[in-house]
Amino acid sequence: MTLTGQDPALLRRLNAAAVLRALHGSDALTLTQLVNATSISRATVEDVIAGLQSEGHAEEVRPRAEDPRPVGRPAKRYRFRAEAGHVVGLDIGPNKVLALTADLKGRIVDTRRSAVSPEATPDDRLAAARAVVRRTLRAAGLEPADVRALGVATTGVVDPAAGKVVVSDRLPGWAGLDLAGALGGLCAGPVLVGNDTNLAALAEHWRGVATTADDVLCILAGRSIAAGLLIGGKLHLGRNGAAGEIGVMSAFGWYTALDRFYSYGADEGSAAEAAERVFEAVRRGDHEASAIVRAFVRDLARGVGAAVLTMDPELVVLGGGMSGAGDLLVEPLREELAELCLFPVRVEASTLGSESVALGAVRLALDHVERSLFDV
Repeated sequence: MTLTGQDPALLRRLNAAAVLRALHGSDALTLTQLVNATSISRATVEDVIAGLQSEGHAEEVRPRAEDPRPVGRPAKRYRFRAEAGHVVGLDIGPNKVLALTADLKGRIVDTRRSAVSPEATPDDRLAAARAVVRRTLRAAGLEPADVRALGVATTGVVDPAAGKVVVSDRLPGWAGLDLAGALGGLCAGPVLVGNDTNLAALAEHWRGVATTADDVLCILAGRSIAAGLLIGGKLHLGRNGAAGEIGVMSAFGWYTALDRFYSYGADEGSAAEAAERVFEAVRRGDHEASAIVRAFVRDLARGVGAAVLTMDPELVVLGGGMSGAGDLLVEPLREELAELCLFPVRVEASTLGSESVALGAVRLALDHVERSLFDV
């Protein structure tokens, strides 16, 4: 971009964005460090810092009494005020609603959850979601005006531009729901809606096992099985937001794969509970349980293998409730994929646990806020 004397407002915005981005990426920086990081003159950096301080986005870091006293006049240091705003990530699932509140650097300051019934009506599920958001804001000492964006994760195919659920077969009455509209007013910022598995993939790339990988296939296996895709470090949603909806093809067996776990012992509890009984038996050396796990992995690998052959990822992440089984699933999945695919692919179990989807919703909200702060 070529700037001329007729572009003073744009130049100021470019300089402010550069300084703010440098502060955001560090704990604290001196003026000299900011000059070096941004290639902007010292006088201009000083002007920008003054403006950012008046806006509440930056502040001078005062030396602490216990800090060593430097010789001569100490250099002033400045930091990004992450507490100047907050975001909320909300995971609306079949059995729970989970909310995470974070500052503008993504530090989680509060976590709230509430159980819901898989058979709950949309009104009851939405009421639980609103209540959890209000609870987390109260616990964090925040008002709705302090929240710059609310990220929402939900099962089903989502139209992110409209904030609507297009297709959903897991939550009764959920298809066609204007989720962004239904949750509007909970905060001052916009309500951003995404598919739960896609946002889990986003979380893995942000804080999970995929931080060094840009092409990632994320599998959520728990009460159902679903896939999310990251290509070039960005979510790949497809034309209709349905990329990764492999489970709809009955030939892959994902819809019935979890039923295998009920064949071991009593036909009771959720699929995740039935699976845990099988995994416990595998750890005890039970051969029948081991055969069930191997058969489940073969079902899982058909869909995963097709996706791996399609996108050729650097990494496959196994998340959701099944990820707690660790190598009991990861090792046989690696072996199955080695047989099915042209090249070996790394397979890792998620370390984010039950908060991966909500963390992805936090990241979705932060991405929106950071664009407003840093984009010109």
